[in-house]
Amino acid sequence: MKNTDKKTFNLGIIAIVICAITFIWFSLRPGLMGTLHWHQGIFFAYIMLLLTALLPAIFLVINILKTNKATKILSRVFSIFSMSLWIIIYVALMILPRLPIDNSGLNLLSQKDELPVSSSSADKDLLAHYAFASDPHWGSSNSNEEARTKIMQQINLRDYDAFFCLGDISEVGMIPPIMQSAVNDMREYLTKTKTLVIPGNHDFIVNGYPCFKNAFMQKGDKKYFRMDNGTIHMIFLYMVWDDAELSKKEEKWLIKQLEDIPQEDTVIVLSHCYVTGSGYFDSAANKNWGDIPSVIKRVCPIFEKYGVDLVLTGHNHFFEFLEKDNVEYMILGAMGGKLDKDLIYPSPYSTWLNNDDFGWVDMKIYKNFLELTVYKYDGTILNTKKIATY
Repeated sequence: MKNTDKKTFNLGIIAIVICAITFIWFSLRPGLMGTLHWHQGIFFAYIMLLLTALLPAIFLVINILKTNKATKILSRVFSIFSMSLWIIIYVALMILPRLPIDNSGLNLLSQKDELPVSSSSADKDLLAHYAFASDPHWGSSNSNEEARTKIMQQINLRDYDAFFCLGDISEVGMIPPIMQSAVNDMREYLTKTKTLVIPGNHDFIVNGYPCFKNAFMQKGDKKYFRMDNGTIHMIFLYMVWDDAELSKKEEKWLIKQLEDIPQEDTVIVLSHCYVTGSGYFDSAANKNWGDIPSVIKRVCPIFEKYGVDLVLTGHNHFFEFLEKDNVEYMILGAMGGKLDKDLIYPSPYSTWLNNDDFGWVDMKIYKNFLELTVYKYDGTILNTKKIATY
């Protein structure tokens, strides 16, 4: 080091510190770890970014070991290059997803609210009436805008107590104009329906969570939470890709919530990522999008132990009913995102699947059972299911 000039050494150290801090910050962005589990191309890009963060350290060491004009120039060049690159990445990912989104007039249901119930329903035995859908994918050239719009129009006409959208609102979460178009459409077509939206994996790309929060969340809202009203309980989990996002803290929280709920009450768990499901092979990700062994291993025993009645998810783009060890599961990612075809993996837990139609799920909650109706976007009934909850 004694032969290395002070300016080159100091520049290298500054670049190393800046690159290390910004790369760690980038690596901790919500949803990134799950993305790296699932998408080979993104994992390769991540490794390339890691290499750029290491360049100042590599060439500074080379310059220290063999000090000459060439190594000094290389050390300075790569220090300036990597430091500038990561400053640009940091500034871009801090500013772009935080551009203003106008969600005024959007009929949002707050996490802090009680679950709305059907106190004025003509059916006196009806406790609550909800709509569910997932994966509309605003901003994707492959999504079906007409179907998505008709689903919202149908939901708005049916006097639901609330509508729950389970993620992948935007194709690329960090781009505010896409999220703004989703807000605009919801504001126009869901005028009479309280709506609660949770994020999906696409909503987190690349640092999209601030953008999602500006559109659909209020101060103090959390990634995972619980809502109740009387004997009805909904538990919203933070799982967008797989269990990479399901921390030990969240897992303990889930167990605590279920321990506190009487076994005879109605418990519905919701997340973007499915637990069990049929699937297809994604050549870009080099993965089979079917049953996720790690998710099944971690959460299914919990659901089974505490008698969860139903698990609702999106992520895969079709409708599917599944049953595993007395727990009912349903995938409902058919709100407009391109439907998943060429399914090569049939889940052993599957009882019904439709990957031909866009639509939503209607749920009526009674004291001892749930009544599910799967609707096509035009209001045609695709299937019905009754689930005992006592």
